[in-house]
Amino acid sequence: MEVRRFAIVGTSLLLITGFAGAVSAADLPERSWTKAPPLVAPSFNWSGFYAGVNVGGGWYDGGNITTSSNITSLLAPGDIVRIPVSDSSQSGVTAGGLLGYNYQLDRIVLGVEADFNSADLKSSRGGSTTAVFVIPGFVGRGGGGRRDTSVTGIYDIENTSKIDWFGTVRGRIGFVPAERLLIYATGGLAYGEVKTHIANSEAFSTGLSRLWLGDNTDVRVGWTAGAGLEYAFANNWTLRGEYLYVNLGSSGATATFQGTDPLQSEIRYDASRESRFSVARAALSYRF
Repeated sequence: MEVRRFAIVGTSLLLITGFAGAVSAADLPERSWTKAPPLVAPSFNWSGFYAGVNVGGGWYDGGNITTSSNITSLLAPGDIVRIPVSDSSQSGVTAGGLLGYNYQLDRIVLGVEADFNSADLKSSRGGSTTAVFVIPGFVGRGGGGRRDTSVTGIYDIENTSKIDWFGTVRGRIGFVPAERLLIYATGGLAYGEVKTHIANSEAFSTGLSRLWLGDNTDVRVGWTAGAGLEYAFANNWTLRGEYLYVNLGSSGATATFQGTDPLQSEIRYDASRESRFSVARAALSYRF
């Protein structure tokens, strides 16, 4: 009886312990699992150094062409031939390299940029005319004494301004409407080489000819302003379209007589031009 009693008591204790453990387990909260956050690529930022190349076209954008001479103070009005002239401008290709730095503040981008470019821009004023006049007492080639003779003269004038290269140092301020798109305005210092050439010639039916020549090369300093649109198509590469207006001020030259005639040597021809031109170009840049 005692053994049986102990067995019943032991079994009851085991059942009670197991039931209590089950109840305790039921009271515990469920175990939860937290996923790691997905990896997100960092947002694009325009800050940093960059370098690139550009190519585009340029064209003269107006500008006054001025020509003058002291001939009216040296010759009688009847001895001066007026030459009708016309102006023309030649557009050309520009290409070069650039280097810059950007700093982004929220959606605003501040930067500085320098570039150097070759160019092929030309502007000219020229004309030609033929005049017939009489030289009194001229001895004809066939002899026969002195008599008035008609002489034909061909008069040519050409004034040319040419830009072979230019560069700029500019500030930039832009706005980022989308993560990889930059709209900006730019402006600053511009400089470039302006070559001026003058050639006035006279050729007569008698075989006589006269020539005035003048050349001058100036490195001019002026200003530039423009705007552009730039897009980052990869983390380190951007492509842009840009317009610049460049004003290098005025430059000119004086033509002098290429001979020994005392009167003709006193005659001077002057020409000057305001070197104002526009540039539209594309640029590819690498961000470091």
